[in-house]
Amino acid sequence: MIKLIALDIDGTLVGHDLNIAPRVRAAIARALERNVAVTLATGRGAEPTQIFAAQLHLTTPLVCLQGAQVYDAVNARSLHESRLAPEVVPWIVAHAAERDWHVHFETPSMVYMPNSQRPPEVLRALFRVTATTHVEDFLTGMPEVPTKFLVSVHDPAERDAVEADLRRLLRADGMAIDLMNSHPNFVEGLPPGISKASGLSWLCAHLGVAAAEVLAIGDNDNDIAMLEWAGLGVAMSNASPGARAVADWIAPPVDEDGAAVAIEKFALT
Repeated sequence: MIKLIALDIDGTLVGHDLNIAPRVRAAIARALERNVAVTLATGRGAEPTQIFAAQLHLTTPLVCLQGAQVYDAVNARSLHESRLAPEVVPWIVAHAAERDWHVHFETPSMVYMPNSQRPPEVLRALFRVTATTHVEDFLTGMPEVPTKFLVSVHDPAERDAVEADLRRLLRADGMAIDLMNSHPNFVEGLPPGISKASGLSWLCAHLGVAAAEVLAIGDNDNDIAMLEWAGLGVAMSNASPGARAVADWIAPPVDEDGAAVAIEKFALT
């Protein structure tokens, strides 16, 4: 029996227009009426995530920042969070400057962007519901230790080479950072052991829900861990090959209301 539904946002709950389709809204509403808890599990921070949660009238805490934060939007408080080690910031800033990488940092409440570089256009689209600020110097312009960093590329064909270079640097310098692919244009750096699965595991322990009672739905490599961890993992048909490979079931694509189809099939029958 499904007691908790965990939905990724981008590519799963919404498409490029960031609008939640009527059928998806209706399926989630019906699940809530049946006392099935619904959460969002996303790489986004709490502020933009709660915008989507409010549209769906969700009250279950949200899994944000790839699992690095569990946020109670009802009471506006963080229940659980992890941050990068402080030494990670100067390390990635130095390497990014040497290679002319576009790097930015995210905290639970803010995205910090560089003044000196033009961001890839895809960032502008994704962050249009996100609080961002531009700084001249990351080492002096961020008032708090970030949760994660992102290296982004203008051309998705460049991402794998950037990731390979980052992995080589991590090994050479002995830095404790986990890398994650969440988008064709991004490589994310996270505290060790952080994933949507770790965030969901914390949330389920908080709620008293077993992993076997969770339906997780996602579409990208950053969803792989939670699709494997959940009792039932569903990948959208527009998902990455890695996400589809570990899924128990493949839903229709986001533009055909695949999340609603999965909820109707596994939580409403």
